Amino acid sequence: MKIFTSEQVKEIDAYTINNEPIKSIDLMERAATALFKWYIKHFERSFKVLVFTGPGNNGGDGLALSRMLADAGYKVEVYHIAFSSKTSKDWSINRDRLLHQKKVVFNEIGEIGDFPYIQPDDIIVDSIFGSGLTRPVEGLPAGVIKKSMSLKPGWFQ
Repeated sequence: MKIFTSEQVKEIDAYTINNEPIKSIDLMERAATALFKWYIKHFERSFKVLVFTGPGNNGGDGLALSRMLADAGYKVEVYHIAFSSKTSKDWSINRDRLLHQKKVVFNEIGEIGDFPYIQPDDIIVDSIFGSGLTRPVEGLPAGVIKKSMSLKPGWFQ
């Protein structure tokens, strides 16, 4: 397996968009489809999936995955970490697709008190930040990540 830096990932995405050609929203759909195919091979429908999203394209990936899982009969809930009012264009498109589908509960976490109750067997999908994150996580997102880690020890190591 090759591991790429965040700069290399940006270059690969740009190359793919410019040379296939493919729209960024379709590239996002392709990435979510690959994760969806992996997920359904490893997890049964009996597990509830909680997808935590940020406002950027990584969050958009999580929204697309949520839609696909719901279409396949998985119980999915989305928790958008509302730490910024700005969202990417592709995030907004996937949020609209998800809301139009009407199979997934879409929640916003505006403060740590909004954090959901998580059962021991629930699956957490983190799509808060992507490979472009270059600073320490602070504020509400940091609180959500810490709370998630305390509930699912060992998953993030």
